[in-house]
Amino acid sequence: MRLDAVVLRFVTIGEATKQIPTSVTARHPEIEWRKIAGLRDISVHSYYAVKPTILWDIIQTKLGPLEDAIETMIREEEE
Repeated sequence: MRLDAVVLRFVTIGEATKQIPTSVTARHPEIEWRKIAGLRDISVHSYYAVKPTILWDIIQTKLGPLEDAIETMIREEEE
């Protein structure tokens, strides 16, 4: 059940990523937008292909920097 919850969060992140306008994502090429959306697609369409070790690596190495980058983007958009 924990894995299901984690996968659902990645689906949510990927779905939200797809809603960000291209004009915004283009200003932040350092973020791997396509990979984020791609993980969402794999999670939804090929659930059994999702490897917990890969998700754990993403959690440990990618989510913190992604959160920081998005917080910066939000501040920039509000200015």
